[in-house]
Amino acid sequence: MQKNTVEPKDKAFKSIWVWAIFGLFGLVFVVNYFFFSVALSTTSGLVTEKYYKYGLQQNKFDHQYRKQKARGWNVELHLNEPLKINQPHVVELTVMDKYSQPISGAHAEITAYRPSDAKADVVLTMSEVKPGYYQAKMTLPIQGVWDINLLFAQGDNKHMLNQRIIVQGDGEAELSTLEKIVKFITP
Repeated sequence: MQKNTVEPKDKAFKSIWVWAIFGLFGLVFVVNYFFFSVALSTTSGLVTEKYYKYGLQQNKFDHQYRKQKARGWNVELHLNEPLKINQPHVVELTVMDKYSQPISGAHAEITAYRPSDAKADVVLTMSEVKPGYYQAKMTLPIQGVWDINLLFAQGDNKHMLNQRIIVQGDGEAELSTLEKIVKFITP
């Protein structure tokens, strides 16, 4: 004769494997919550709201680069190295035509923008200090990677130049998001 034994309903909760599975799910929720809160508190990384419009204009940019290459101007942007956070830097621009003659009486504008934070952008108009030489003082408020865009125009002749730079901190700057995550994970 077989005896029916009734096992307690909470026997499963006494197993270490059940608690390990609950702990694993709990850990996943805590880590996901942390990454979700970091994602909401940092910038989106979107440089422009009109990215689609600018993407459609890519053929015009390519045409402009071909025209300026055919023109043969020698355009050089000089930055004092190393660049430091919150310190003024003199940005120098030298512009010569294909015969090495200085190009004078033009408009030069420089834009320093952060690929990850459009609120920190800096736009400066450069002034001509002597024929073919332009200068501006630039102070960048955040350490890290910056893109420098130069727009130079003399009449209908236009020239664009792009350069990526890195601004060094002073040792007391705020940690990046990645540095915060690594510091959180590794004590």
